[in-house]
Amino acid sequence: MMLNTIWGNVYYLFLFSCCGYAIFRGGRPEYLGAGIMIIGSLFTLADARLFGSSWTRVEVGIFIIDIIVLLAFIWLALTSDRFWPMWASAFQLLAVTIHTTMMMGPPVTPWAFGTGAVFWAYPMLLALAIGSLEHVAVRPGRKIESG
Repeated sequence: MMLNTIWGNVYYLFLFSCCGYAIFRGGRPEYLGAGIMIIGSLFTLADARLFGSSWTRVEVGIFIIDIIVLLAFIWLALTSDRFWPMWASAFQLLAVTIHTTMMMGPPVTPWAFGTGAVFWAYPMLLALAIGSLEHVAVRPGRKIESG
C-alpha cells in the first residue's frame, strides 16, 4: 500500500488515528498493539517501496512481516487481560491466509490479492480502537454502576 494513492492515504489516516487514540487513551496492551500495527505497516510500506509490489505473485517480504505481526498479536492476546487482541489475531490470521492461498491455489488477480491482503488491517485497527474505548470506559478497579 503506497502513500501516493487515495486509499493509501485513507489507510494511513485511519492507522494513525486509531493508534494515536490507543496510545493516549489505552493501557499497556493498547500501546503495544498500536506499536505492532504502526511498525508492521511501516515495514510493509518500506518493503513495497524497496522491492516493488505488483500483487501478481507471493510478496515474500510482506508475507514474513504479516507472520511476525500475527505472532506478536498472538503473544499479546496470551499475555494481556484484554479481549480485543484475540480479534486482532484472528483478522491478521486471515491476512496471512490470503498469502498462503496465493502460494497454494491458482493465480489470483492482482486486485483481489492486494485488496484481500490489505483489507483485514481495517478491522484490526477498529478492534484496537474499541479496546481502547473500553479501557477508558471501564478502568481496572472502577465499579460499573447498573441501572
